Amino acid sequence: MYTIRKLRPDRSIGMILLPFAVLALAGAAGALFGLQAAYVTGGTFFGVCAAYSFLTYLRTANPGFIIVSLFQLSASLTALTLFVDPGQVPSRAALFFAACMAFFAVWMLLLAVQKRIKWRGREVLELAAASVDQAQNGYTGRPLPVGKTGFDQRVIVEFAEFARRHLMAVTYIGQDRVAFVPVREGREPAYILGLKGDYMGETWVCFDFAGNVSANVSQRDYLEYREALSFDKLCQSLGDLFVDFIILFQRGEGVRIVDRMDAVGLSPFA
Repeated sequence: MYTIRKLRPDRSIGMILLPFAVLALAGAAGALFGLQAAYVTGGTFFGVCAAYSFLTYLRTANPGFIIVSLFQLSASLTALTLFVDPGQVPSRAALFFAACMAFFAVWMLLLAVQKRIKWRGREVLELAAASVDQAQNGYTGRPLPVGKTGFDQRVIVEFAEFARRHLMAVTYIGQDRVAFVPVREGREPAYILGLKGDYMGETWVCFDFAGNVSANVSQRDYLEYREALSFDKLCQSLGDLFVDFIILFQRGEGVRIVDRMDAVGLSPFA
């Protein structure tokens, strides 16, 4: 297990604050316009989240997001059912949707603890930096040719599907190349919503179908490391890491790729 972290701790709190912000908004709506307004606010929010989670499933083919979407949809229907029938005793429909919400909440929590719905960009960046030493030259901001491989085009494309499904990277598949962009938890919405038209300026590893491999580490990700690392070696290590991943995938040992990321030992929520 990697016990020495080279990345700075993840101190982003946006995802933690979001539920409290929604509760505050629903509470404010309830205080101003009545209890039914609170139900509508909460139901609408969870409905939008359910649509986003289902879109994430469509983008990644990760089945865990179906469970997330079903939890959020159940929460939305619970709130909206209470709005339609605001009696003191919840209706059978409201109780049914609430039971579904509790069921999917437990399932979702298990998936989260198992890191099945966690974006693995931090693990990728930690693995890439594990063997890279501190250096004085620091960031240079240029993509680096990593080497050549003999991977078949079909293998690269199939690995791209594997990488998306396991949330290792967002992939860009072109006519002559495939680019892998490791995404850290909390940075995925721009990719899921299609707001990132290309991968330039991001951290990426690119395999073209002629066998050339190149890599780049963005300045934003580079500055997340505690120390100034050798940029060239970091890019080389990142490219080599994905070459190793494809070799394991080609052997039918994709589970070992997941094991390597799990061995980094990061929190399921980092």
